[in-house]
Amino acid sequence: MHEMSKPESGLSETMSLIFMAMLVIIAAILLIASMTGVISNLLQKPALLSAQVIQYDAPGNLHTIAVFHQQGDAVDLNGTSQTGGSSIVSLTLIDTGGLSYTVSPAGTIFQNNQWGPGDTLYIYWTGSAYRYTDDLTTVTPVSLPTGTYTVKIIDNKVNVIINALPVTIR
Repeated sequence: MHEMSKPESGLSETMSLIFMAMLVIIAAILLIASMTGVISNLLQKPALLSAQVIQYDAPGNLHTIAVFHQQGDAVDLNGTSQTGGSSIVSLTLIDTGGLSYTVSPAGTIFQNNQWGPGDTLYIYWTGSAYRYTDDLTTVTPVSLPTGTYTVKIIDNKVNVIINALPVTIR
């Protein structure tokens, strides 16, 4: 009896070379993307924190805004020399007229290396700009006009608003 032979099945040599070339190209793209930071940027998550804003009266009954970091990730404040936080955040203030202002640090020296749970920042008016500090005794604030303001906390690494909190100055 003569045995019947089965036809060979599989990829042709040309198709296997094409697949190998595609795999090499995909591996090269992934390697380049990981080395240039594209993949790490895609995988970043925003900082997670809970904050509270209230009216704070500095000595002399000068109205300022206190931003209290209740809990969550410790973060670095944009424009300061802080290090060690999970991300870099900035503050934006929307005034009573609806205009938006970037709130800049009063200086680069802060008492803490990062803004973390239990820490408070104070937003005040200089007469020409909005600033923040963690120590009101080192600055001379001008009282904020009465009305409702909104404080936005923005994660600069991922460019996402973490919180937008209203506060009324009376």
